[in-house]
Amino acid sequence: MKAFISTLLASMAIAGPALAAPLPADHQLFVDTMVNDGVEVVINTPAEACFDGSARNGAYGVFDNTRYLVVCQDNRVNSDVTNWTANDLDTIRHEGFHIIQDCMAGTKDDQEFDTVFTSQEEVIDAYGVVNTMRIMNSYIDAYGADRHADIKYEIEAFYAAENYSATELNSMYNRYCM
Repeated sequence: MKAFISTLLASMAIAGPALAAPLPADHQLFVDTMVNDGVEVVINTPAEACFDGSARNGAYGVFDNTRYLVVCQDNRVNSDVTNWTANDLDTIRHEGFHIIQDCMAGTKDDQEFDTVFTSQEEVIDAYGVVNTMRIMNSYIDAYGADRHADIKYEIEAFYAAENYSATELNSMYNRYCM
């Protein structure tokens, strides 16, 4: 997955489209916090991520020492920012949580993740076995069996995006990444 993310990030221009469609205030604060910390937030680019025929919602990756949070909006027709859907906002929280996981081990731009929550079992219990199995199956389908160790980060990010507000994630970001 790191090779894929690096390849797709290498293909994008450094500056993504401006956030023309306004975000809700709590998500804007979370995005602003990440941007002020050096994260490049790009919407509907690069084409290799957002227009490749996949159902990809977004990505987080590091390329040339720059952290990128990519959001592929549900209603995209080109690289222009369109109205935000609930899923788009969930993607900001999910990918933003991956950045928090990156801050938990090593340096914040080395893509060495660690879990944020103390107990993976509690996360799975709270998120539910059915949701957890769905994530595991889709992750294995997308990335292959060689990535099993990373599934825990996906489960945690899906759980956090669904159960924590952008305001709460912004606080976590400030606590672990600043």
